[in-house]
Amino acid sequence: MGPRRAITSCMLLCFASVALQATYSVAQDASTQCVTLHSDNGTIPGTDQSANPYEITVQAEAQDGGLETATTYKVGQRIIVSIELKQLNFSMSFSDVIIQARESGSTAPIGSFNVTGSRFVHLDCLNNPEGTVRLTQDGRTSSVKSTIHWRTMSPLPSIHFIANVLSTSGVSWALGSNRIDLDTSLPTVVCPTDITVPAGPSSNGSNVFWETPTCPSPNDTSELAECDHVNGSSVDTLEHAEVSCECATAEGVSRKCSFYISVIDITPPVIRNCPEDIQVNAPADTSFVEVTWPDIIADDNSGATPSSNNTFPDGSFFTIGNESATSWFWDASGNVAICSFAVTVIDITPPVIVNCPSDIDVNAPADSNTAEVSWPRVTAIDNSGAIPTTNSTSLSGSSFSIGEELVTIAFWDASENVASCTFTVNVSDISPPVIVNCPRDTHVNALSDNNTAMVTWSDVIAEDNSGTTPTTTSNVVSGSLFDIGETTVTISSWDASGNTATCTFTIEVVDITPPVIMNCPEDINVNATADNNTILVTWPEIITEDNGGRPPSVSSTLVSGSYFTIGGETVTITSEDVSGNTETCMFMVTVYDVTPPVITNCPEDIHVNASAKSSGVEVTWPGIKAEDNSGMTPITNSTSSPGFFSIGNETVKVTAFDASGNVGTCMFKLEVKDVTAPVVVNCPMDIHVNASDDKDNVGVIWPDIQVKDNSGTALLVNSSSSSGTVFPIGKETVTITASDPSGNVGMCDFKVVVHDAEPPVIKNCPEDIHQYAPEDSSSVRVTWPDILADDNSGVAPYTNSTSPSGSLFAIGEETVVITSWDASGNQRICSFDVEIIDIHPPVIRDCPTDINVVAPDDSDTLAVTWDDASADDNSGQVPHLTRSSNSGDWFVIGRETVTTTFTDDSGNSARCVFNVAVADVTPPVIANCPMNIHVNVSDDKDNVGVIWPDIQVKDNSGTALLVNSSSSSGTVFTIGEETVTITASDRSGNVGRCAFKVVVHDAEPPVIKNCPEDIHRYAPEVSSSVRVTWPDILADDNSGVAPYTNSTSPSGSLFAIGEERVVITSWDASGNQRICSFDVEIIDIHPPVIRDCPTDITVVAPDDSDTLAVTWDDISADDNSDQVPQQTSSSNSGDWFVIGRETVTNTFTDDSGNSASCVFNVTVIDIHPPVIRDCPTDINVVAPDDSYTLAVTWDDVSADDNSGQVPHLTRSSNSGDWFVIGRETVTTTFTDDSGNSASCVFNVAVADVTPPVIVNCPMNIHVNVSDDKDNVGVIWPDIQVKDNSGTALLVNRSSSSGTVFSIGEETVTITASDRSGNVGRCAFKVVVHDAEPPVIKNCPEDIHRYAPEVSSSVRVTWPDILADDNSGVAPYTNSTSPSGSLFAIGEETVVITSWDASGNQRNCSFDVEIIDIHPPVIRDCPTDINVVAPDDSDTLAVTWDDVSADDNSGQVPHLTRSSNSGDWFVIGRETVTTTFTDDSGNSASCVFNVAVADAEPPVIKNCPEDIRQYAPEVSSSVRVTWPDILADDNSGVAPYTNSTSPSGSLFAIGEERVVITSWDASGNQRICSFDVEITDIHPPVIRNCPTDITVVAPDDSDTLAVTWDDVSADDNSDQVPRQTSSSKSGDGFVIGRETVTNTFTDDSGNSASCVFNVTVIDVTKPTVLDCPLDVIVSTCGSDARVSWTIPTSLDNSKVTPTVASSAIPDSYFTLGSHTVLYQFIDGSGNEASCMFTVQVDLDHDCQSIPLAVIVACAVTLLIAGIIIIVCVMCIWRKRTSDKAWRERQLPWVSRGINVPHPSENTPPQNVAIPLVDTSYKRIDDWGAGFVNLAYAESEAYQETGFQDAKHTSLPHETEDEHGYASIGEYQEKCQALPEQATGNAKNTNRAAESRIVVGNETSQKGNEYFIYHV
Repeated sequence: MGPRRAITSCMLLCFASVALQATYSVAQDASTQCVTLHSDNGTIPGTDQSANPYEITVQAEAQDGGLETATTYKVGQRIIVSIELKQLNFSMSFSDVIIQARESGSTAPIGSFNVTGSRFVHLDCLNNPEGTVRLTQDGRTSSVKSTIHWRTMSPLPSIHFIANVLSTSGVSWALGSNRIDLDTSLPTVVCPTDITVPAGPSSNGSNVFWETPTCPSPNDTSELAECDHVNGSSVDTLEHAEVSCECATAEGVSRKCSFYISVIDITPPVIRNCPEDIQVNAPADTSFVEVTWPDIIADDNSGATPSSNNTFPDGSFFTIGNESATSWFWDASGNVAICSFAVTVIDITPPVIVNCPSDIDVNAPADSNTAEVSWPRVTAIDNSGAIPTTNSTSLSGSSFSIGEELVTIAFWDASENVASCTFTVNVSDISPPVIVNCPRDTHVNALSDNNTAMVTWSDVIAEDNSGTTPTTTSNVVSGSLFDIGETTVTISSWDASGNTATCTFTIEVVDITPPVIMNCPEDINVNATADNNTILVTWPEIITEDNGGRPPSVSSTLVSGSYFTIGGETVTITSEDVSGNTETCMFMVTVYDVTPPVITNCPEDIHVNASAKSSGVEVTWPGIKAEDNSGMTPITNSTSSPGFFSIGNETVKVTAFDASGNVGTCMFKLEVKDVTAPVVVNCPMDIHVNASDDKDNVGVIWPDIQVKDNSGTALLVNSSSSSGTVFPIGKETVTITASDPSGNVGMCDFKVVVHDAEPPVIKNCPEDIHQYAPEDSSSVRVTWPDILADDNSGVAPYTNSTSPSGSLFAIGEETVVITSWDASGNQRICSFDVEIIDIHPPVIRDCPTDINVVAPDDSDTLAVTWDDASADDNSGQVPHLTRSSNSGDWFVIGRETVTTTFTDDSGNSARCVFNVAVADVTPPVIANCPMNIHVNVSDDKDNVGVIWPDIQVKDNSGTALLVNSSSSSGTVFTIGEETVTITASDRSGNVGRCAFKVVVHDAEPPVIKNCPEDIHRYAPEVSSSVRVTWPDILADDNSGVAPYTNSTSPSGSLFAIGEERVVITSWDASGNQRICSFDVEIIDIHPPVIRDCPTDITVVAPDDSDTLAVTWDDISADDNSDQVPQQTSSSNSGDWFVIGRETVTNTFTDDSGNSASCVFNVTVIDIHPPVIRDCPTDINVVAPDDSYTLAVTWDDVSADDNSGQVPHLTRSSNSGDWFVIGRETVTTTFTDDSGNSASCVFNVAVADVTPPVIVNCPMNIHVNVSDDKDNVGVIWPDIQVKDNSGTALLVNRSSSSGTVFSIGEETVTITASDRSGNVGRCAFKVVVHDAEPPVIKNCPEDIHRYAPEVSSSVRVTWPDILADDNSGVAPYTNSTSPSGSLFAIGEETVVITSWDASGNQRNCSFDVEIIDIHPPVIRDCPTDINVVAPDDSDTLAVTWDDVSADDNSGQVPHLTRSSNSGDWFVIGRETVTTTFTDDSGNSASCVFNVAVADAEPPVIKNCPEDIRQYAPEVSSSVRVTWPDILADDNSGVAPYTNSTSPSGSLFAIGEERVVITSWDASGNQRICSFDVEITDIHPPVIRNCPTDITVVAPDDSDTLAVTWDDVSADDNSDQVPRQTSSSKSGDGFVIGRETVTNTFTDDSGNSASCVFNVTVIDVTKPTVLDCPLDVIVSTCGSDARVSWTIPTSLDNSKVTPTVASSAIPDSYFTLGSHTVLYQFIDGSGNEASCMFTVQVDLDHDCQSIPLAVIVACAVTLLIAGIIIIVCVMCIWRKRTSDKAWRERQLPWVSRGINVPHPSENTPPQNVAIPLVDTSYKRIDDWGAGFVNLAYAESEAYQETGFQDAKHTSLPHETEDEHGYASIGEYQEKCQALPEQATGNAKNTNRAAESRIVVGNETSQKGNEYFIYHV
């Protein structure tokens, strides 16, 4: 800028500053006239004097005409005070409100204003001067009270206001809350309230009338007051006239009142031609359209033209949508008329889908019925320019079920125009089903009456990945009949996709049913001939049957036709089938003899003693010999046979008879005496019981004592303790005695041992204990309270612990096991964990310092070594080591940090960190230095830009290099030769060089200037072509003559659907030719239109076929392409359709792939049932003799169906089924697939013709009469009857078993009848004989007498014996001991015998028992004995003095001892019992205890050592075994042994303590423990580790979010390994190469890593800013100094590119043209350049400067300096006054925000400072503004930090999600730069605040400003 221009600008700025100062003064004067009401909450509640609530609301009128609540009200804003009473029954109104301001202590108002209104109070400070409040200062302005006079209600409410007052001096203060009271004194003169009337609708004035005030007089008469205005005067619109009225009193005092009359204009302007709503269609290729309408005109009753404004002028462009166009017209009174109409731009063009996918086919995985399917993102474009809304029936990446699914993607724009794209996703199932429960091989038994067995198995379940149940079939169904033998069953399962799986198993049917012998003979009876003892016997041939169907074999012990001797012989017939099952049949063949036998050796009388073990004795006598004339030994019988005889006397009668019943007899006497004592049968074994619960005793029960005696009589039983007695813990002997009537005594004893089996109770088992290990130790001493335990025995139990309280515990977790046991060895265990936590990291030793090395010439890497660091840990274990690099690793040029991390087993870690720096001293090498270059000039110039390949520079550093060139590729070279020099510098300052020559020649074709881009148009729905235009083609040529131009298709041609290449050729007169081409594509998006698509068709199939030909009208379609669409159809009209429903699809597709489909259903219905063939008639059969069932067969029934399918068959019975006797209906039903059914019904009747068989018909019966009677009751076995019917039979008898038969012979007949009337019969004889001995009438009962204590015998008597005989003659009687005999202690049997003259004898016997009940008397019984067993033995010999006893019987008592003195006693307590028993069984016992104590614990012989094993790679546990634990005890009894984990247990990874406890019966305990450690040495196995990833950085950023599939890992421990990752998928990666490491570590510290590289490549060149234009200078010498602005550059890497230049500013250039080249290279080697020319010309007008000119220049410069100084002062004054005006006058302030203080943690940043204007919300209404920023300097600011600066509404569409707008959106509106103000911020309890005060010259509206680099 020249000096002249600078001076002019400065003067203009000064004048503007003066003008602005004047403007501010005017505004300042006006603002002093207004009091601004301020409400803290907007609404102020309160109550009046009658407790009626009210609210006063202070609001402001908003820009849109509504009301808003604000904190501060500004100048120029209309303020509304709304007063509302609550809970009143009438609506409140008022006519006049007067607000006054008074000084404190004064009743005179400083100023007041009245405003009339019915609901609102309007305070307009600017436009209503009469309504202003003027406040003057007189030194007493400490407070101002505002009073509202309320004339229409009494009492008045209390009203509270808060006001802000701004004085003329700029001092402001806030008024406190004031109560507003009513002045209730009545004025002398009462004027009307202010009167306001409206002007007429066509006039600007009106007459005003009122009621004239009256003047009251003492006599209550009133006169009118005198007023200075005539009632009814005419008042102009907007005139506000004061009417004053006066009354004079009798005292001469004048009273006045006044009121105002006003006429207001309330008639708005009238709009003449407001347009109707307008609708237009948007064009297909754009989102906006120009809309016009006629000019809108309005009139007003004032005659003046109303002011107007509008939202849209005529001819505005409207975008798609509905927008309201509004025009406002308002008159001088503010009455507004509005014309509003809607302009709707309708979008009728659907979106265009760009890339609809084709159909997709995928396979479902084997374990799922779904597959995840993805496709490229489908997009669409719309003429509205907005991205269409899209929806899809399925999303890319969704899971699709097996089968075919149509995916529809729809796009619709905001106008709901829809375009859709469809494609098919087909998921195929290739996985066979899985049969879950294939049955196992089965073995069953065949039915007893059949050669088959019905076998069932559970329904076979198959699963398929499709989620549907597969179809399952079997070659044999469950429930089928299987023949005897083995059958293989095959089950097949297939899914809907035809994949098949099979399973097989074997059914074996075993025959276990024996054959049936059909005709087993009855017993055969024959008489031997008189001269022989044998006879020939025959029977029918034996018939057998078997369920196997094959005849069984038959064998017999004797064959029919054999000779049988006298007597009976059993014949056995055996039948055997092929399975080895046998059945036998037996019958008796008896040959009778009629000659009686003769007894030859009848015995003498016999006397014996009874057996000791029985009530009798085995008595033998010589075998009775009898002879028979048959030559056979006769059968003998005896009333008592040789053998066992009971105690007593008995007469034996021997009878000999042959088979014919001939009898010979003989009799003799037999006497058996009892000399055996009784025996206790169930003498209990020693009883061992446990004491109950918490007691030391228990009730013991044993079975009732069973006593046997050989006498079989009642016994006397005594017991020392009875069952149920309560026994204490220990051993006690129980003695039981039993005495029989003969005085024989038996005795038994047993021991009752009460054990203690109740373990002790541990009362205070500790909880788990957690403590921290110290920094210098691996263990901690841990204590816990003493363990308390109780035992039911009352004796304190022993207690032991694996680790006692106060033990040292190592880092980690250890289980403490506490065992408590009592004297009986009962044990209770409690355990808790002690965990010692290590929180101290390892201590690192020998961490290396930083290392510096030099890289080799040919590499950017170098192997660097150092001494490894080491570390110690308080745990005593070697810490785990991880290194970012190892000694000997290769390091690239630069600096790299090496980190070695030591981590102990508790996860505490410490790091050793040092740097390795590799220096580069090798210069770069330019690999492709160009050869000399020859080029032609371009256009008509003498120079040309020359390009050569990008210079390739290699350097061992491998990093980007700084390459400088004396000329860049693309530099303009003039004709001639020039040398280009290139240098390359690496980051270490090493430089390489290269040079070549550029030679420029001349030649150039024409240039086409505006070759069109490719053109895409959519074909209309009704046409196949579109007319396409483009701008006229412009071409230039360096010759200056316009070249010729030609086109293959001119602009405006019609282009058909499809793509066409347009070629434009331009050539000059010299024939140099330039060609340009572009494509015109006409896109067809309209599918064909289908005509005559049929509706669904339903037909009925014929009765003789499953198909029917179905026809319909042909379907056609039209297409806008005029081509016939291709038609595909799933079925054609006239095709044959089978029964069922089939969908027919006709698809029409045009050449552009748009398709439309016609879809309908064809249903063929089947209503005809199947036709049955060969239905059987009723069937009648006869049941076999031996069964009630019969297998009945018939020909199978069949049926045909018109569907051609075999109908489904159900049967109530099958041919070959077994039918029982009776009648049964058989039904066979056939049903086709359509549910039509037909049935075949017939009856099967099975008849029974076999009579019942009586199985056990009795032989003839012979009996004797009883007692003295002539008859007897005869009993025979129950009659057993069999019948083939298996049903109940009717049995009749001529006499029943038990009938009384008289002496003689009688035949008994029995018959049996079944339900079919068949009858079976049987008969036998009953023969009654006579024989009876005498009867003894008074045989005495047994006699029992007690022996005295001093004697051994007693005299016993009984009544005389009486006897009768049926002969009537008194029988003889005899006795073994007469009545009155002496009987000794014991039992004696008295036998009385009576016999008659016929020798029939009767014996009677009774026992005389002399009972001894006095036990022996014991002498010298010992007391209890206590001894201790030796250490090496479980026994000890114990002695005592012998015990003796006396008895009253005079006999020495029998002595029994449980133990003898000197016996060896085992450890424990044993009761010694010595029992003395007399011969009567009376006993006395001496009982004492011998206790042998055991104090020696068991010895564990083979406690295992600690066991350490490695976990396998595929499991988290190991089964660990050790030898069986062997323990001995001095007691000789194997001690009890227990283990916390038995040998063979599974042990998880880690360490576990195994505790083995051994204790003996005395509770002595020994503990052994060892550790089992399972070590995991296998690291996790990583799945899906990504390969290296290379991506390209975006053009505008140095970072890029890079994603990859998640990396996972499995571990043999079954735990999820801990994962650490240096970076996560989705993280932002900066340009360069970064290694991503994912490390997975299991709980054992084994780790595996997945390592891959993410490389972000930068291919974006830097952006050059401010590249200078060419510079032309003149000089009088040979060179000139030339300066320019240095260009800068930006790069997406955010790193300032390296810059190199061929020249610098202020350099000297010689005459001529010089090219200046700036090269900018980013870190990735991307290069951008800036090139311009410096032209230095010789100034041919150079001459010496006259002195006058020099003086003039000096004067001019002096004047310019003075002006500049004046301007600076003006500007300073302006800014100073601006600051004062802004801080004093502006009625709005910003909301305070907090800005972070710049520090090392918070660098300079962009901060938004929101300034809220309470009245205006749009940014478009403000002019030039200024911003002052007051920095916060209080300490509270730095302590509280940053506060949220988000405001509630930001009036701009660029607001982001945080409520801030970018600086760039507003920067262009700022007319003055932000400037800094001084002053401290207000310090509040929240934070320091920065207040921003904003003002401007024009609109007086504040808005949003932004302060940056705060």
